[in-house]
Amino acid sequence: MPRSTPVRDAAVPAAAQPPATREQILAVAARLFSERGYANTTLRQIAQQSGIQAGSIYYHFDGKDTIAACVLDEGIAAVTDAVHRRLAALPADADMRTRLGAAVEGHLWGMLHRGEFTAAHIRIYRYVSDAARARHRSIRSAYTRLWDELLQQAVDAGLLRSDIPVPMVRQFLVGALNWPVDWYDPRRGGFEQLAAQITALVLDGLTTRPGRRGLVS
Repeated sequence: MPRSTPVRDAAVPAAAQPPATREQILAVAARLFSERGYANTTLRQIAQQSGIQAGSIYYHFDGKDTIAACVLDEGIAAVTDAVHRRLAALPADADMRTRLGAAVEGHLWGMLHRGEFTAAHIRIYRYVSDAARARHRSIRSAYTRLWDELLQQAVDAGLLRSDIPVPMVRQFLVGALNWPVDWYDPRRGGFEQLAAQITALVLDGLTTRPGRRGLVS
């Protein structure tokens, strides 16, 4: 009986690499946007670093504007989900200081644990097209309402001063909470320490004996 000829490994074609998924493309785009900005990132660069041909991006997205809008959505979703989780974990009778502290911690957690998406959001939001901002507007507005409602509850409870409009407080607070994504170094202190320090700054201020004064006209 003739011996069968063994199949050599070299004759076996290499397995094709699986195509990049939508999530992988978004992750690459977020990193490039955060590193290079919106204008300096091209579809070809996104495709190349995703391991696909440039034309293959259109299987998942209409173009760069759509990718940017989705990256913006992911950045907001990261902090929104984290804030909701922190608030939902509190007991029903938690006071407003505890609730506000949980929201601060949640925002920081989302910022630092989805850093490429949140950093990209901060860097490119002002520079994307009107169409990309329009696609993203509803999810951004929902997060704004979440903070406005929470801060208004804190004002009503007497925790926050009432002489400063809530939208101004929210813009100041959320703006401050966004920037640790650029400078936070876990080697200088853990996340819990960072959250506690920022919460103390938010609720107790910088001075040892803060005076209560109205806005300068």
